[in-house]
Amino acid sequence: MQRTFRLVIFLITLISFPNLAALAGGLGSEKLLWEANQLFREFKDVEALEKYELLLSSNPDLPEALTKASIVCGRIGSRFPDDTHKGLYFQKAFAFAQRALQVDSLSAEPNYVMALSLSNLCQTVSMKDRMVQLTQIKTFNDKALAKDPKLAGAWHLKGRWAFKVANLSFAERSANRLLTQLPLPTASNELAIQAFTKAIELEPSNLLYYYDLARVQLEAELNSESVATLQRALDQKLVTTEDLELSRKCKILLQEILKVRS
Repeated sequence: MQRTFRLVIFLITLISFPNLAALAGGLGSEKLLWEANQLFREFKDVEALEKYELLLSSNPDLPEALTKASIVCGRIGSRFPDDTHKGLYFQKAFAFAQRALQVDSLSAEPNYVMALSLSNLCQTVSMKDRMVQLTQIKTFNDKALAKDPKLAGAWHLKGRWAFKVANLSFAERSANRLLTQLPLPTASNELAIQAFTKAIELEPSNLLYYYDLARVQLEAELNSESVATLQRALDQKLVTTEDLELSRKCKILLQEILKVRS
């Protein structure tokens, strides 16, 4: 009798609050997203990707999961030395970015991750595709910055893009004219330096921004500025294993510059 009474009460509750089950599922999704984001911040990208994919299996249009899944796929791919594995993860990053744009094409993050995924793909595709994608990267990244001028990752990507375009080889520029008939956007090392500097201003703890800025300054023969940038990088607190590796690279580059100067 008591069991029957509890069942009746349960059924009445479900009828009275039809969204209760969905709410319970939502709370589970929030916990899973929190766990995934924690792994994302710690650069535990394989584990983070597993959780984002699990989350997307029941919430396929969740924008944050789509954009961050794209980013972690790019980070995982970048760690492989061979183009085969790089390409697999870069294509996966691109697919997540496409889905994110389909869900929300007006916000900054989906446009940024599309630009980022195209930038990664440039490492593994044909020269013709690479030349076309250089223009596409700028288009999507400019949209991201127009929506959110404080998006540090987009400023960093702008710096990398500007450095790449400014230093294209004669063969690449000739191939662009021959294969695409499209003019390349204007870029320079100075533009790259400005963009990296802005990224550091917005996110001063990110060692990758310092490292990339120092390399461009060195390319532009701004050796003293490059040394100062690397010294600032080495003053930052190291939190993740990724930070340790970047700090090591900064030390090596700094030693090379000081050795040449001495």
